[in-house]
Amino acid sequence: MIDHQRQWARYAIDEAVDVYDNLRDLYLGRLVNINAHGLMIMGDQPLDEDKLYKLDLHLPETLNGRNSIHLGVDCLWTRNADHNGKHWSGFNIIDASPQALEDIETLIQRLGQPLA
Repeated sequence: MIDHQRQWARYAIDEAVDVYDNLRDLYLGRLVNINAHGLMIMGDQPLDEDKLYKLDLHLPETLNGRNSIHLGVDCLWTRNADHNGKHWSGFNIIDASPQALEDIETLIQRLGQPLA
């Protein structure tokens, strides 16, 4: 049996954070959970595994004087979400400025709920 223990705690965000593909200016979905090392979104279209993306997370309120967080990520996996036409996608954060990491921590502190 495989042990699926996570290395880092994840935090669900209580408010809507829309996620966009920065290079294509395309809406990808909503942020489901996040930590300083990765994130998961749910969207209407499947994304490509093993593909690099530049994401913009549009924040529901200004954090540290900013309205969005810019990240470089690697899509680790994608899954269909039952029968509702939605898709889950999990990402590893591979490029984040110190400011982006600070904004993630602020987002978690203000709006995050720890997941089991």
